[in-house]
Amino acid sequence: MEATDQNFSEQDIADLFCMPQVLVDLIEACLQGDDAQSIADIILRDAALSAKIILAATKSSLSPLDPLEPVSSAIQRLGLPMITGIALQAARQMVQHSFTPQELSFQYGLWFSARVSGVVARCLAPSVNYPHIEEAQLSGLMLNLGIQVLFVRESGNYVDLDTNPWSSAIQCRLEEANYKINHLQIADLLIGQWQLDSFLADAIRFLHADITQIEQSSVLLKIARLIQQFSQSPHQLTAETEALAERLFGFRKSETDYLFDWARGLHPTFGTFLTDPERLQEELANALGRLTELSFILADQEAARARLASGKTPESLIKIARNLYLENSAATDAIFFLLDQKSLQLTGILTEGQPRLIGELKIPMEAQSSLISAALLEGTPVDSFQPIQPLTVTDHLLLRLCKGSGMSCHPFRFKDRALGVVVLGIDSETCLQRLQSLQTKMFGQVVSTAIMRMSADVQDHFSDGSSLLRRVSHEVNSPLTIISNYTEVLNHPSAEIDSQELTEVIKKEVRRIDDIINYYLNQQEIPEFPEYRVDLNQLALDTVAAISDVEFKPRQIVPRVDLQKNLDKVATNPVLVKQILVNLLKNAAEAVSDGGMIQLVTRDGYSADRGSHVEIIVKDNGPGIAPQLQEKLFQPVVSTKGAGHAGVGLSIVKGMVDDLGGWISCHSSTESGTSFHLQIPCRVGRTNS
Repeated sequence: MEATDQNFSEQDIADLFCMPQVLVDLIEACLQGDDAQSIADIILRDAALSAKIILAATKSSLSPLDPLEPVSSAIQRLGLPMITGIALQAARQMVQHSFTPQELSFQYGLWFSARVSGVVARCLAPSVNYPHIEEAQLSGLMLNLGIQVLFVRESGNYVDLDTNPWSSAIQCRLEEANYKINHLQIADLLIGQWQLDSFLADAIRFLHADITQIEQSSVLLKIARLIQQFSQSPHQLTAETEALAERLFGFRKSETDYLFDWARGLHPTFGTFLTDPERLQEELANALGRLTELSFILADQEAARARLASGKTPESLIKIARNLYLENSAATDAIFFLLDQKSLQLTGILTEGQPRLIGELKIPMEAQSSLISAALLEGTPVDSFQPIQPLTVTDHLLLRLCKGSGMSCHPFRFKDRALGVVVLGIDSETCLQRLQSLQTKMFGQVVSTAIMRMSADVQDHFSDGSSLLRRVSHEVNSPLTIISNYTEVLNHPSAEIDSQELTEVIKKEVRRIDDIINYYLNQQEIPEFPEYRVDLNQLALDTVAAISDVEFKPRQIVPRVDLQKNLDKVATNPVLVKQILVNLLKNAAEAVSDGGMIQLVTRDGYSADRGSHVEIIVKDNGPGIAPQLQEKLFQPVVSTKGAGHAGVGLSIVKGMVDDLGGWISCHSSTESGTSFHLQIPCRVGRTNS
């Protein structure tokens, strides 16, 4: 072929063969909803798959990918459905292709060479203090990209050229003699189309440049050159490799030995039977068979997603989800619990054909409460046959309701956000293995997405613009009235009126309006879901430090901080807690005279009606709040005249506390000053450490 007469384009990337076992791992990870890092680690095991993913992400947007983490940023841009689609297309391509024994051996050699080069790069980068590990790993993977392209185009003719599945200067010369182009030039053309702000393409293009020029170039080019030397003899460290490692990076022999052993320990196992055609054919057949099975599971996933999309209410959604589990497993029943994000309770969702008692169950989000709470907190299935803790009364109630001799609790999570749990009744311990199948895990991922979608729809429904406008209008009515009154006074000046004082009051009310509007406008940015293990002591210290320069130092105030040691870490929303503390501390600073006392205290608490909680107290030695104002302190109509504590929207503070599911109270007198007591439910998410 006259390669110079041909264009190398994205079609060449599309035609590349991806290793079937890598495709199996990728599709399984996508079906289970694994995190982006796990997905990236799988993709970076195969050069062709990495190239396909990066190319698809580059075409989907005009903005460039992150050059230091191209695969990771491509995953974020494309999303799991698109990644799964690319993997499925690659799988279909492998199923439909037929290799001769010679071609199959060469193709496995290509997969092995690329994997080894990527592994060595991943080990080498931190060893030479190169911080961009993914970029380095990708450079190793792509060293034989051009070889893969020529192999796809020429098949047996290229193998007969007496070439190797790794790059060498001799191979480049053979290619130039036969095709008027070499594999490094092809890789440079294709990688250049990704428009990465990186020396990645250059590291491959100049792979066999004179070593003296490589010594004076970018670290990435040095890494690629040493990787190429390693790949020439992946099973045995050579003197040439040791010499190059010393020349490029100053490695001692012991350091090179350590690097080689480290990388060799990460080599894929199929590298031990590359010369066994029958074993390679067996490996390929097994992987292709699994890919065929996965294609049916993917079809089931799409069908399940379509059925769940028809559910318009939580009850109808749960009914569909229950049927999915009953139709596709040996479960005696499927009982669903959804997490109330404010009260942090799991609430039973009753659907058709189930006992009414399910709807009466409300289980605290505490590990010791029930196996289902423990399952959601840990993020892994928990069963009653080998429980991680003694069964509670609630667990025994669930066992009776799910009509089985045992139960298995499977959590629903979306990007580490806890959503709920499904309790599957089972007749025997032997049924547990079936519930660990990929199909069951796939249903969990699809149902989690559907629950998350419905939560977003409900939130949007109740957060319409007219509702928000009414709330803002109600809150700002009071300060606007005050401003109007004082403006009227300024229009009729007299000797008894201090205009500067009135001006300061008006400025304060304007700031109050600004606080109110900003709070409601920024509510959409406040995380909807709580974080577990929030350290309130550290949060209190951070808040004091954040406002010290603006609120305390100008007034010569040195806040006293009294934090209880070993305070329980709680499940709450740290953004709201910090906003509450900022408002309370700012009000306290405005209430005291210069050099006054402000104290911040944390402590554990318990009450019969509220249970365990953590209390944060903000106390000052100001003049106190008039008794007639205290009764309506948290209402938006309270005037700020003579009482600085109401100046930064205590009605807003009360709304934030309600959003937390907590309580706030005020204790004030002219003798002792004022203290605000914020109580946050102590629903401990996990054991403190």
